[in-house]
Amino acid sequence: MSTEIDEIAVGFIGAGAMGSALAKAVSRVIPADHIYLADSSPEKTRQRAAKIGARAAESNADAARRCGVIFIGVKPYLVADVLTGIAPELKGKTLVSMAAGVSLTAIKDCLAETRTAPPAATVRIMPNTPVSVGEGIVALAADDRQNAAAELVKTLLSRAGRIEQVPESLIDCAGAVSGSGPAYGFIFIEALADAAVLLGMPRNQAYIYAAQTLKGAAALALESGAHPAALKDAVCSPGGTTIEAVSVLEERGFRAAIIHAVRAAHNKSAAVGKK
Repeated sequence: MSTEIDEIAVGFIGAGAMGSALAKAVSRVIPADHIYLADSSPEKTRQRAAKIGARAAESNADAARRCGVIFIGVKPYLVADVLTGIAPELKGKTLVSMAAGVSLTAIKDCLAETRTAPPAATVRIMPNTPVSVGEGIVALAADDRQNAAAELVKTLLSRAGRIEQVPESLIDCAGAVSGSGPAYGFIFIEALADAAVLLGMPRNQAYIYAAQTLKGAAALALESGAHPAALKDAVCSPGGTTIEAVSVLEERGFRAAIIHAVRAAHNKSAAVGKK
């Protein structure tokens, strides 16, 4: 770890589940006491800060004042108010937004209205909840002229999981696939476990079997680099049990349901951005 990284202070405005999870990941990269959390509930903020050894800021502006990198993790409809409140503290700093549907342009326009000196760089990210166990994926978008800021954010989030930089036009897509995706996976795990219970397996063991099966399949896909169809074919023996099950999934519209779900999440995110 470089001295420069060691000396950075990082603030999280919005210390809910996602903000806290990212703060925990960052605490594996820089000293935890260089991290400041700010949220609308001072008591919850102190509790969440204590869990990772971070500090609880007195206010959003206090967090922004103390930190060189500020993550905005509030609901999209609150972003404008938060930015207005911390704008005087952002000069020369790196601002990172994880608000769904709020574009870099919208952020810059909001800050311009405050007539204060702008941040040195503004970056958008779209993380997912597995960042809390270091197995997340974070989509990152930044202006081409802000590569240094993008690399800094990647370094800070390097213990959260995989960081994939995408054009901002694909952020809504990334959110619909990976941001919302854990929910789809949890439903699949629950369904697999229910099936196991139906067939006589104890509930606790059923969840382990189902979750480990999905984890293993994902690891195999990532590490092998093979096409998912080829990996699926390798499990499907001619006339065997797996192809029988796959036939039922196809008959019931399994793929189509997933595609429609992702498209619905994407459209929702895009609609938020237009408000």
